[in-house]
Amino acid sequence: MKVLSTLTIIIGLVALALTNSGLWSLDQPYLQRYSQSLPEPDTVTAFVDVTVLPMDGERALENQTVLVRDGLIAAIGSRDEVRVPPGAQVIDGRGKYLMPGLVDMHVHIEYESDLLLLAANGVTSIRNMWGNTGMKLNLGLPDQLVLREAIAAGELFGPAIYTTGPVMEGDPPNHPMMEVFRDPEEARLSVASQKAKGYDFIKVYDHLSPETYQAILEAAAANGIKVVGHVPKQVGLESVLQGGQLTIEHLQGYIDADTAEFLIPEEGLDEYAELTRQSGVWNCPTLSLYPKNNQSQAGLQRLESQPGMAYLPPLPRLLTPFMYRQMSASHTYQGQDYPERIAELNRRMLAALHRAGAGILLCTDAAQSYHIPGFSIHEELALLVEAGLSPYEALAAGTRDAAIALGRANELGTVAEGLRADLLLLEADPFEDVTNASMRAGVMLRGRWMSEEDLHEMLAGLETSFRPTRLERVWPAVLIAVALYVLQRQRKRIGS
Repeated sequence: MKVLSTLTIIIGLVALALTNSGLWSLDQPYLQRYSQSLPEPDTVTAFVDVTVLPMDGERALENQTVLVRDGLIAAIGSRDEVRVPPGAQVIDGRGKYLMPGLVDMHVHIEYESDLLLLAANGVTSIRNMWGNTGMKLNLGLPDQLVLREAIAAGELFGPAIYTTGPVMEGDPPNHPMMEVFRDPEEARLSVASQKAKGYDFIKVYDHLSPETYQAILEAAAANGIKVVGHVPKQVGLESVLQGGQLTIEHLQGYIDADTAEFLIPEEGLDEYAELTRQSGVWNCPTLSLYPKNNQSQAGLQRLESQPGMAYLPPLPRLLTPFMYRQMSASHTYQGQDYPERIAELNRRMLAALHRAGAGILLCTDAAQSYHIPGFSIHEELALLVEAGLSPYEALAAGTRDAAIALGRANELGTVAEGLRADLLLLEADPFEDVTNASMRAGVMLRGRWMSEEDLHEMLAGLETSFRPTRLERVWPAVLIAVALYVLQRQRKRIGS
């Protein structure tokens, strides 16, 4: 009975966290309410006298007018060439720079509000790297396929979503919610099922056997879907490079983030980088993930004071310190210099890949602990430049090259007629300084213009939405009171 009473208290405390997170909210989630409050977008918008960075090469087109109609880029040219129709929404582009919206090629959408953080930071498309199914959906996490369709239909405001299915893992699983595949035939059936459900990619993970991994590759080819993800340890980097996997995440296979050591000969970095270029495999380095692995008090204070922390739901805010400690303590390398060591290995490997001309993508792995969606992409851009990419090359990794890797170059990634009007208007030239990509004048998603002021208002409303209502405060308190009453009764019984 003592155990039962303790469990009752725990349930009450969990109820408090869940209620305040919005998972048990008595009102609609903020994303839905905000999306429904938006007016219909103007069917025609004109950016006038703007410098266009088309991202099809390192060039700038000055004094341009860009006409957007019904969510697509309709015309690009000088004022004399492009006529602005009467009644069009006109955006003054003088002194400003217009480029494609950014694409984060490795995120985890676990809360609907993540989509607003991404959009507010100029991210107009994302590749979600774990499709929620089963227990994750039962816990109240969103179905990214449902979100994808609602955004495409204009029912929700947020970046376009491309998503993998659920992670395909071997034995032992790295996470209790990962589905384990021991039988190659079972894996083939799962690939076909994921394709039929509408997922865009298949994600593989650390402990797949070579036989099961090969079955996944074959089934993916037969079903017309690409394989992305980790380098399974039993398979190895060379086999992955030869097998046709589309992307490698976190520089896995080159580096062991657990031991903070190279897995390939250090004198052979350029050789393996050239093999990567020849294979056509893209790398998602997620450089910004590792410097945050810092347990010092000053480091933790910096993480807690990040600007984006105010926009996280209460539940992840509550769990973040615990999850962060678990993540930081999970690697076997015990040196206090782990963040610096892994960052240096990543820089060296990325520099070799860059010298070889291998494919590099803009990826963050948000939302890991203290790694905030949208905000982290600007950290990643700066780190790519520190590793040797030019500002243009870093931006290309999250625009043109991301679109190519997605197989969507005819839809997004450059400023060109006929492409989706996912655009980022900047106050300063990002080719001069990549941090200027965060100096927004506004963002356009599928033809809907949001000024920087609009975006700040959106985030302010999001922050306010996390404050629990009076009823939401009372409800978990009642549960806790009941739990304490039960515990007190049990103690009296034991005493008598």
